[in-house]
Amino acid sequence: MNKHLTLSFLGLLLLTGCASQRSIEDETVFPDTRWAYQDLPELTNEQRIELALEAKKEGDVYYERAVKEAEELSKELEEYIYEWLDGKVGTEFPEGLLSPYVDSAKTHSWKLVNPDEITPEEQWYAMVMYDPQEELHQHSPDPHATYLKLIFIAPFGSKLLIEGDFPYCRFMDYQILQPFDPRHPVTGNMGVCEVPIVDVDIEPDPGHVNPFRAGADRTAETRHYHLTFELQIGNAVELNDVMAPGYRAPGNTRAGSPFGFAGPWGGNVLVPSVLWLRIYAPDNGKEPFGGVEWPKATLQLPTGEKYWITCDKSKAVQDQTAPVPNRPVPPYEPYSFQGPTLGWFKMFGIDLAMMEANAYMNAEPWGPNDFSAAKKEIRDFYELLWNRGADADPPGNFECSATCCNYISYLLRPIALGKNKVIVITGRLPKFPKTRNSEPVMTKGEVRYFSLTHQQGSGGLGKSIYTGVPHGSLMDDEITVNEDNEYIIVYSRENERPKNAVEENGITWQEWGPSSRQGFVVRWMSVIPDWHLPGVAPDETTIPWSTGAWSQDEYDKALVGVNYPGVMGPHHPVIHYMTTEEFEALGDNVINLEDIPEWTTSENLQKRSLLLLLLLLIFKQLFLIIVPYFLLKSSSRILLAE
Repeated sequence: MNKHLTLSFLGLLLLTGCASQRSIEDETVFPDTRWAYQDLPELTNEQRIELALEAKKEGDVYYERAVKEAEELSKELEEYIYEWLDGKVGTEFPEGLLSPYVDSAKTHSWKLVNPDEITPEEQWYAMVMYDPQEELHQHSPDPHATYLKLIFIAPFGSKLLIEGDFPYCRFMDYQILQPFDPRHPVTGNMGVCEVPIVDVDIEPDPGHVNPFRAGADRTAETRHYHLTFELQIGNAVELNDVMAPGYRAPGNTRAGSPFGFAGPWGGNVLVPSVLWLRIYAPDNGKEPFGGVEWPKATLQLPTGEKYWITCDKSKAVQDQTAPVPNRPVPPYEPYSFQGPTLGWFKMFGIDLAMMEANAYMNAEPWGPNDFSAAKKEIRDFYELLWNRGADADPPGNFECSATCCNYISYLLRPIALGKNKVIVITGRLPKFPKTRNSEPVMTKGEVRYFSLTHQQGSGGLGKSIYTGVPHGSLMDDEITVNEDNEYIIVYSRENERPKNAVEENGITWQEWGPSSRQGFVVRWMSVIPDWHLPGVAPDETTIPWSTGAWSQDEYDKALVGVNYPGVMGPHHPVIHYMTTEEFEALGDNVINLEDIPEWTTSENLQKRSLLLLLLLLIFKQLFLIIVPYFLLKSSSRILLAE
């Protein structure tokens, strides 16, 4: 490998803010994979980039080698299953048959079982809906949703069969890891999206009801279904009609993979596959699983024999579901780059959003870096590692990314809350179907679901191993609206709550939580066409990657990137900031949107914020002089040693 090229790439990442300013080997702006359901090799960033550059150089040879490795594992696995069915071998797989990152600390002791002798509760595990006031969880979950996950492996050509009952809830979907495709790797929550099947597309069993279809009986007791996931090699789009934007297709069959491929960022290893089941907003009294039993999973060989492969996944479950500690952060004013002009970042990937946010705050005019160079480095890096981007081949150019819901468009916005301050969000709520009081009929709407979550990140690069920790969330039916469906949401600390921030005055109030520095996440869920607002919904049609992602040269901040209504019109959530006293001065009466000040910050606070920013920039300039010097010095020593 050309060490000049690798070191140059790493140096550029430092200079553009795409890697940590602490150590290129200790910390990155990418999500930490230590909490993922699978184990991955410990690699430095230099090693990861070397692997990615080598893969790009090899092209088809790299792809064919990865496929061959997966096919060899599949063949040995299938032969052992047939021998087990014939009674020639035991249930436990011999040591060495499975790859080391399938049979790992997180998922180990794999064995074959009769599918009739294992319960759904032993097959799946749950990340259950919860109240952030009572406990905290990470990975950016929506507290109103329950997530079931099924970790599994199987030979290619097998089928994963699922049967269950439609839950009593607002929304459900299944999402399976895409068909095995080394050209589109997935590393934890980085990479391409899963293959979905949404509730309305599932054909119920004969004589049964799908309660999610417009006009359907939501109270029907006969609500059973069967699904089939064919486990294949190939491109997800070529094997699934559902992968066109909109993610709709008839039929109960989809194509997925029995293994994951972690790509260069994950050391090019094979890992177990995963199937998600999302249950959003269960009916009251039917929490957390929607009032039905968990689905049953079965694997079936091409010749028809049925089996299941289970494992000890206790460490994976612990890592994914354990509560996380509270991390209080004292009151702080928003940084200048989080100020009154900033609107929303549209998310085209969790990892991409983190890179863009980090580069944005370090680029002109907020930082010393050239923003055009920073954007290009992000695009190049993202394409190199995951083959994703506005101009990538499908599914690499899709809005949705790994572990995100295919039907949700996400908007993000960082902010902080100073002492005796309130954050106010105003806008128009899209119309949604009312379901949580067990309404008997599913109605149409402009969205299927909408929520606004505020959550704590890591607190800065290298500050914490925890990230994406919600401290509060409001879903659509919890938001007070006026006759025009307009809302005013106020966030503050409990002891700084304005006296007039009450429902009687048309206000929704929520506790901000112990961390002053958090970010907002808007979830706007569209199920086209019956729950969709064309031209307004912030999806990839209204806000395409080419102009909606900050890292694009053609980025159009007027879409949603500024703090006033853009393409979403009155549905654009506008951020306001003021003192508690200023909000109380609006009066103890019904408050209208036009009454809310745009953004107020005292002159002294502005001066202190600018002074702090100036000191940070001076420190960073010194850092950027020192670190490249030692990188180049290290490079020289390496080359001389050769």
